[in-house]
Amino acid sequence: MFFVRSLGCGCFTAYAHGLGVIAETADRVAVMYAGRVAEIGPVADVIHKPQHPYTVGLMGSIPEFDSDRDRLIQIDGAMPRLDAIPTGCAFNPRCTKVFDKCKTTRPDLMPA
Repeated sequence: MFFVRSLGCGCFTAYAHGLGVIAETADRVAVMYAGRVAEIGPVADVIHKPQHPYTVGLMGSIPEFDSDRDRLIQIDGAMPRLDAIPTGCAFNPRCTKVFDKCKTTRPDLMPA
């Protein structure tokens, strides 16, 4: 993931894997999968209302101490080799919500 923090008339961009750091320091966040942006938007929206199935899986893999869940969500499969990224959405071989268009057309980013 990378995040951007507005600094008056400029911004700060950094890459991180720690969602806690991102949630505390960033205004906007982009979730990347296989070198492509899967989802981008305000931090609160991406963390609390994820739209892309990969982001949903990431958020579901974070332990919640006040949750009744017995298990964390696991994203089945493995990342593709970067020299063999699938056609369409790069996440489609691992996605539980995949449909035919996902396998042929790379999704456009939606404004957030």
